[in-house]
Amino acid sequence: MKFLKAALAATALTAFATSAQAQDTGAYINLGVDAVEFDAYSLAARAGYQFTENFSVEGQGSFGIIDDEVQGVDVGVDYSVAAFVRGSIPVGEQFSLFARGGYHFTQFGAEGNGIDDSLDFDGFAYGAGAEYMINDLNGIRADITLYDSSDDNINGVDVSGTSDVYSIAYVRKF
Repeated sequence: MKFLKAALAATALTAFATSAQAQDTGAYINLGVDAVEFDAYSLAARAGYQFTENFSVEGQGSFGIIDDEVQGVDVGVDYSVAAFVRGSIPVGEQFSLFARGGYHFTQFGAEGNGIDDSLDFDGFAYGAGAEYMINDLNGIRADITLYDSSDDNINGVDVSGTSDVYSIAYVRKF
């Protein structure tokens, strides 16, 4: 339910949409909400450049806004940064599907029950999604990205694996 409220707030930004001439290449930004699989939320921003109709690169940054409570301990994303290459396939004039792959650095924090600590994870990240352009400059994007962490442990306990991050964002092309 929290994600739905945050998603509605992100898509409400599209109410300010304006028309312009079509652009298949150029700079873009995304502003939205990420939901990490354990029910923690982050505000996320992406900046990218679309070189062709099918290829772009993007950088991403986010910071935690809502933590999840696990056995009395608040656990959530402190911040995350990542870089991706993205391949897109237009399915129509306004709709496209995409896949992306890159590398991330993410810091998680845990606080409560005498714990106040953070843990850094880094590794490959990959995912897929869809983008719907309301008009030539404004749209909505939804995706899932898997953040890998292959060599991490806490006090000898292996915490490697992937975290699923679901995202919905407002898209603005320039």
